[in-house]
Amino acid sequence: MKLSIKFRVTLLCTLLAAVIASAAMFFQLVNEQRMLMDYYLDSLSSTAQLARDDILYEDGELDIDRNLDDLPSVHVSLFNLDGDLVYGRRLVDLPFSADVMRRCAGISSGEWFVYDSLLQFDGGGEFWLRCGISADAAQNLLDGRSRLTLLALPALVLLAGLGGYGIAYRAFRPVTRIVRTAESIADGEDLKKRIALTGPKDELYALGHAFDDMFERLEHAFERERQFTSDVSHELRTPVASILAQSEYALSESAGDADRREALAEIHTKAEGMSGLIRHLLLLARMDAGQVRPQRECIDLGLLAEMAADSFQPAADAKHMRFDLSGCASIEILGDQTMLLQAVMNLVENAVRYGREGGQIRIFVQKEGDNIRLCVEDDGPGIRPEDMSHLFERFYQADTSRHGEGSGLGLSLVDRISKMHSGRAEVESRLGKGSRFSLILPLTGGTP
Repeated sequence: MKLSIKFRVTLLCTLLAAVIASAAMFFQLVNEQRMLMDYYLDSLSSTAQLARDDILYEDGELDIDRNLDDLPSVHVSLFNLDGDLVYGRRLVDLPFSADVMRRCAGISSGEWFVYDSLLQFDGGGEFWLRCGISADAAQNLLDGRSRLTLLALPALVLLAGLGGYGIAYRAFRPVTRIVRTAESIADGEDLKKRIALTGPKDELYALGHAFDDMFERLEHAFERERQFTSDVSHELRTPVASILAQSEYALSESAGDADRREALAEIHTKAEGMSGLIRHLLLLARMDAGQVRPQRECIDLGLLAEMAADSFQPAADAKHMRFDLSGCASIEILGDQTMLLQAVMNLVENAVRYGREGGQIRIFVQKEGDNIRLCVEDDGPGIRPEDMSHLFERFYQADTSRHGEGSGLGLSLVDRISKMHSGRAEVESRLGKGSRFSLILPLTGGTP
């Protein structure tokens, strides 16, 4: 049988209240009993002291003040040493014992507390003074309070149970809201729902806020997944359509040998582009899954920049562009050479592709505190301000007129590689003035 948390909290509150109330009542009864015993002893001993002052013995005769009969609650009796009653009445049949309070049954009925005192007078007379007080009156009052307390115990436990349930209901109401929101989002149809708890900012508020943050990340993840699927489909549709068209033409009877060779060259070009796209996608997927980790080694970033420039020198020559490597200082860091070379080559490729024909690409490396900044700067048309925040998103291409020239994954790889080295990628650009892409890395290479 599964018990809800609210029921368990209510049950625990009820049990705890019952235990506390029972313990409190027990200690109250014990304390009242002790106070009652103190009351009896004080009453008897003080009455015995008053009686001593009202009893005189002269010339073998006792002189007893009749005010002893007026003492409230306490009965006074006087006996000789043989136990014969001299004054008052015999309450109990009990041997005498000086200065001790004792409880015993009365001769006629009821129970009594008695206190004996030995009186010794100068004339040689000795008597026992016995003071007695009924145990019934005060005990009846105590028993009544005990019965009232026992009757109140179930009511207190019931009240504690109702109060515990009310507290649990109010306390777990945000949890119910969290569960219902999570259930409504579980099918993935409405990822825009949020718990949006209000009220005191307690632990449940923090839990709800954490769930809202998680839902927001899930929404963004699903959006990215949908966008990713759409982008991949879009990127592959064009080359696949071109390959199909060229292959159908090459297989047609109207195509000559030269036409077939041209078609095969076009198919090869599109296949290479698709191969590069798939390679980048697999690399990003492996990075996201944590299957690729940087292999730390000592790397000269200046040399790395020169290697990247050499790789794209033919492409730059084709556009009559030149590289300025005068600022490539020889600075070493700890990092993965293959990954960082890929990142720098992507930045250089971007600069060559989108830079101004006949322009200049400046690459420099400089130290900034505990970091190193590697910059690739071109003098191309620049980037629109509204595109700046999206440049490192996958498949995003600011220049839609050149959409077919790249996969849209190069800058995403740069950003991912920089983060894997505990660094970051930045971009600065002004329309008509060119762009500067920076790779900022810690000297130590970051946390492995």
